[in-house]
Amino acid sequence: MTAPALLSREAELSRRDLIALESRLREAVSRFLPFKAYSLYFPREAETVEPLWLPGEGRLLLPLIHGGALLAVFVARGVPRRIVRSLMPAFPGLLALCMENLALYKAGRTDALTGLSTRQHLVERMAREADHVRTCFANPPEGEGDLGAPLHRACMGLVVVRLASLRQVARDHGYTFADRLTTELARELSALAPEQALAARTGDYEFALLVPAAASGVCRKLAEEAVQRLSAVSLRCGLTEKAVRVCVSAGYAVYPRDMEGALFERDMAEQARVLLRKARLAAAVAGEGEGSEGPGVMGFARILAEGGAVVETHPLSRVMVNLGRSMNAREGQRFSVWSVAYPVRGGTHEPRQPLYKGEVVLLEVREDRSVAEILHLGDPTWPIEPGDRLTLLPEEKGGDARRDASGVQVDPLTGLYRHGDFLARWSEAREGCDCFALALVRFSDDGRDPEGRASHPEQLMAEAAQLCRDHFGAETLGGRYGLNSIVFFHPDMTCDAARESYRQLCDLLSKRLRIDAAVGVGCHPFLAYRRADALENALKALEYALLLPEPRVGIFDSLALNISADKRFSLGDTFGAIEEYKTALLADEGNTMAWNSLGVCMAGLGRHGEARRYFEQALQRKPGDPMALYNLGTVCQSLGETAEARKQYRKCLKYAPGHVFALVRLGQLAEGEKRYAQARQYFNKAARAGDSGGLVHRNLARLSMRQGRPDEAREHLHDALLRNPQDAVALQLMARLYLDGGEDPAMAEALSRQSVALRPDLKQGWLELARALDARGHVAEAREARLRAGER
Repeated sequence: MTAPALLSREAELSRRDLIALESRLREAVSRFLPFKAYSLYFPREAETVEPLWLPGEGRLLLPLIHGGALLAVFVARGVPRRIVRSLMPAFPGLLALCMENLALYKAGRTDALTGLSTRQHLVERMAREADHVRTCFANPPEGEGDLGAPLHRACMGLVVVRLASLRQVARDHGYTFADRLTTELARELSALAPEQALAARTGDYEFALLVPAAASGVCRKLAEEAVQRLSAVSLRCGLTEKAVRVCVSAGYAVYPRDMEGALFERDMAEQARVLLRKARLAAAVAGEGEGSEGPGVMGFARILAEGGAVVETHPLSRVMVNLGRSMNAREGQRFSVWSVAYPVRGGTHEPRQPLYKGEVVLLEVREDRSVAEILHLGDPTWPIEPGDRLTLLPEEKGGDARRDASGVQVDPLTGLYRHGDFLARWSEAREGCDCFALALVRFSDDGRDPEGRASHPEQLMAEAAQLCRDHFGAETLGGRYGLNSIVFFHPDMTCDAARESYRQLCDLLSKRLRIDAAVGVGCHPFLAYRRADALENALKALEYALLLPEPRVGIFDSLALNISADKRFSLGDTFGAIEEYKTALLADEGNTMAWNSLGVCMAGLGRHGEARRYFEQALQRKPGDPMALYNLGTVCQSLGETAEARKQYRKCLKYAPGHVFALVRLGQLAEGEKRYAQARQYFNKAARAGDSGGLVHRNLARLSMRQGRPDEAREHLHDALLRNPQDAVALQLMARLYLDGGEDPAMAEALSRQSVALRPDLKQGWLELARALDARGHVAEAREARLRAGER
């Protein structure tokens, strides 16, 4: 079915339209025909197609015809006889004009592609419903209180369905294909909408359902059903023969529950648009992760408590979150961070519990985003990443809390200052100190025996904090830093003294309370860091401490900087990592890991000459480092110095005989020089050295194809696919084997389709698919595949 056919069909009137537009139809007929009463009759069959006057009954039957079909009969009563006699010949034309006007009115408030209502019509209907709700509350029936029967229905719900991946479908498969899929989705939405609901298309990739007199429970169920049914709608793509679906999320807002304050003073049209924006926000949040109400579903009222997520990670322990003023967020709110997107150790497939990653606090709240600071990490090996979920922590209630001598409230559990109060006191105290240490202590009861385990995590924190106060003295400035962390400020304490003191503390915690502790200490002065940087330095030292054996006490030094830089590099902040690697070298010029990592960063930026110098610096300090030797060989190969690259790879194998990647690189160099026997030796050694997935077997297969050994190549590719069935390169090479050998092109087509589905960026995969389609006589599809290859 073509798009024009769809448009013409959606513009036609139906019997349901006549019911919805009955008042407009009555008004149109009354302009040329006076009557006392009327009704609409819907016959099963075409009983009459001409106007019929029944004088004995005083009724005039006017058939309503549109598009050649009889939709209904307008039955008018109390019509004057003289008017019937004079207008009887004109009735068919007048009724046809009325029906055309109705069709035009419907077309004006209907989306041409989907047949759903337009956004403007939805807003107008929402404004009328909001006015009705306000009238119900302003003038309740007598004898009815706030919980009276009529008032419990004085509300309306709006469900927004977001088709987030439809934009990607249009890019990958074309706009016409996306329009066809949108039409199918709209039909499914219309089918599930309740009778009283209004379905509308509010954007290119968005639908909405207005449900009068619906509370949050009804909206939630409707949103869940919409996500379930629309996610199952698919359309098959002719080129890849893959069923294409869209990612669906739904959010809902309820009027007047989700409106507050001065919003009720605005006009109804403004309130309708505000409610639509709130439902859109809920749908967007649901699309970013697991909704609180179910998969892909979120209510506006639950966004702040359970719908937050990390959007971006920034330097200096800052993250961007998807919460803002529009979701009622404000500065100072604290959130715990959780994630389910982490690998399961041991390869088990058991359901994973959410992983606690740490806490953040909002620093700068914007309209729909906020900048938050990471207070602490639960485990530095699991850094906070985009997509991690946020849970709002309850605010501290300080009415009955203890106070210190100056009247400042202290944490009732630990007796230490609360987070904000500690930072304020520390800011004052540090300015008068030329030398100080700031220590972050993180507690864990993972090592406790079951019978010795605290009955509640708060009991563990209270016990540990009391022991710390006994160890350092009650006068030491300390504060609560997180759910399982505290922080202490020590004026005039050096790094060596802090290391020894906190080692003793860790021993006491382990022996007396069976509590494992890790301590990160940031000391001032250190290089060019300012006093205020000590807290950030202590956080980096804590991440370093968690990687150490017991007692876990980490001092902010060159190694801590190296670990922090590694973390930045893994998060994609290459320039930030380079800065910290250079700072680590200022603290310790003999840090070979920093020299090597700097070379890796420069190579990643394409600055191979600088990378080479850094690798050479690392080798001057540690001549037999296999990692630096391999990296130096890779850089030389990129610079075209194959002889030097081969020399460095061989040195790498001297110190690490089983280095798989050095063997593969040597084999590739030999293959490029057409020394196939030597290349095969290197590849075979790499295969015996260890499991590298399908890398070695792919290289052996390509070498066998160059030597004209298709059977050997097939065996190696089978081995590669056994190790990794999703290996797109191996699938593409297998398809090439089928085509070059004159075998079944259908198998080559199937393999090529799998390859391009896994790696659409792989140009050679599209070219092999085009060859296979040409072999099967599918010229148009082959041309489209070549066009896709040209885009790569």
